[in-house]
Amino acid sequence: MPPVSFLAFRRLVVLLPFLGWCAEAAGPVDPRVADLIEIHREAIGGRERIAALVTLRAVGHVVAGGTRLSFRLSAARPNLVRLESGAGERMRVQGFDGMGRAWEKDMDSHERPVRAMPISAARTFVADAEFDDPLIGGLERGYAFELSGESARGEGKVFRLRVGRNLTESFTLLIDTTTYLIITRLEERLSAGGRRVPVVTDWSDFRPVAGVLLAHRIVVSMDGRRVQETQIAEIEANPVLPRESFGPPQLVAVPPAGS
Repeated sequence: MPPVSFLAFRRLVVLLPFLGWCAEAAGPVDPRVADLIEIHREAIGGRERIAALVTLRAVGHVVAGGTRLSFRLSAARPNLVRLESGAGERMRVQGFDGMGRAWEKDMDSHERPVRAMPISAARTFVADAEFDDPLIGGLERGYAFELSGESARGEGKVFRLRVGRNLTESFTLLIDTTTYLIITRLEERLSAGGRRVPVVTDWSDFRPVAGVLLAHRIVVSMDGRRVQETQIAEIEANPVLPRESFGPPQLVAVPPAGS
């Protein structure tokens, strides 16, 4: 079963030449960007409601490559995540408890132990485990922003906001000029052959979860072709999620028969 990550639909680490504007963004924040961030925050629910949403549990399904997989996602601030996905008895669980390396295990196999994710996959999984979108506390989290103006999209208009962090991450967010919701992410990813491939992630079907608007449908297209569609059936706000539930499952030794 191929690995599936609900959060990793959105990005991979990409090396792009944005040193110039990133350095400039380290200075005073453009007042237009500051206003955009503040309006976005209020549009999705406001400071108090966003701060009050500290854990969530989501269930739904993913369609990729003609295969439909169900998933169950648990997440907690600031970047703890556990994802169970698969079909029938073939299930995989992946997680990160905020420390060490992200891990994974095939739950249909007792022979295969818990294993650390490959370094590149783990880096992406951990980056995507961030609980909030880049505009929520983004400056404190090391993001730099540059407003590129407005453009038409569909029947409306969007703000184009260029975002970068750590000299290894660069993408553009499209923010609806009417709702101030983030509706699209534009980026490039390196293919297995070393070619840069355009990737578009679209968010829609926004519904309130404890007063905070969250997308319930995510569509990812690569090189102009739709490759993944996620539909979230339900998101539970603030379930009790012990920190240890994000760590790798403990293996229990089974005593020999007759002992």
